[in-house]
Amino acid sequence: GSEMCIRDSPYKILMAEGLVFEAKNNQETKEFLEFCEKPISGSWLNYLEQKKSVIFIGIMVLAALLITVPRYVLPWAGDRVANWIPHSWLMMAGYETLAILDESFFSPSELALQDQDKYTNEFDRMASLVLKGHTAKLVFRQSKEIGPNAFALPGGVVVLTDKLVEIAEDQAGVIGVLAHELGHVHLKHPARRLVRSLMALALVSLIFDDAATFAEELVAVSGSLISLAYTREFEEEADRAGKEILIRAGLSPIPLANLLQKLSDGCQENCSQLPEWLTTHPSVPSRIEFLLSD
Repeated sequence: GSEMCIRDSPYKILMAEGLVFEAKNNQETKEFLEFCEKPISGSWLNYLEQKKSVIFIGIMVLAALLITVPRYVLPWAGDRVANWIPHSWLMMAGYETLAILDESFFSPSELALQDQDKYTNEFDRMASLVLKGHTAKLVFRQSKEIGPNAFALPGGVVVLTDKLVEIAEDQAGVIGVLAHELGHVHLKHPARRLVRSLMALALVSLIFDDAATFAEELVAVSGSLISLAYTREFEEEADRAGKEILIRAGLSPIPLANLLQKLSDGCQENCSQLPEWLTTHPSVPSRIEFLLSD
């Protein structure tokens, strides 16, 4: 009898703010509550709740993509595109970037014209040994912001700052630096870096569906070249190519090794950080060891 009384008692549902809802039809109320407790069949939420392994696998796949796409896929695809781009287009990009640098960071070189001619003649001679059908151009600039530096832009434009020449004192050491930069040009490192950056930017913009941000960054992308930073892989490749260029030109890589040691030693004594030309490169001792090896 007591069981029947409990079963037949009306449902009382406590609502928010202390309100009580009393249901007269027990059977219908019971069926409604049982329905509410059941997850909606076929829903993605229900499926994922029941298949936690699916979520785990999805996270692992996403993590793998985040690692492999920037590290392997984009560099590979970027290099294919960079090799396809006509040299004339790369030269336009290089000179456009130089114009931006001239407006922002550079002033005309004060290096003596006869010294500029010496470096230009050696640069052109080395370039003729490795650049098949392509041209390279050496330009001289000075800049307080960039300091002692030499770097290559797309299309074969190589910039040499007065400060690097001043610190080097030895002409042969500067020519060694130019051989290293010609190694970058020969291996199309500036173009490959630029295309990789553009593709990475496009991918991020595609993921976040932000065309406006992409347009803004695209305008400023040439400014990213001001960082002058290559990957460690590129720098090691340019060291090998530069050493080969010097040897083919009948020059010794020893003055370059001496210049690297001088820059490193001078900075340890009198500055808080290495000159910009050394900061993104492999360690100085390992580079010197490579240059002096047979």
